Amino acid sequence: MKVLMVSLFAAGILSFGIGVAGAADPMSEKEASPTLKERIMKDAVKGTLMKVEGEYYWIKDEDGKTTKVHVDKSTKLDKVVEGDKVKAYITDKGHTTTLQRLD
Repeated sequence: MKVLMVSLFAAGILSFGIGVAGAADPMSEKEASPTLKERIMKDAVKGTLMKVEGEYYWIKDEDGKTTKVHVDKSTKLDKVVEGDKVKAYITDKGHTTTLQRLD
């Protein structure tokens, strides 16, 4: 009986340790994924996130062109910081429907 209790206790401690280790990096999980309609119908901007200022994000593409996009509560958004490689699905008015962090 003691062996069973010790084994269960050890398994619980190990499980807790794995959960804590996974939570240590808040940027590890991706939350945003575009719908099939977004992938087909929306324009996308892919590049490096250069600047974040309130609801506006500046993305610099591989050609050096910088695009200003709008992000708000309706935007599906990964956790991103300046310098991240990102892909933004945008409307013709510059509103971002989904912003993904690329690996």
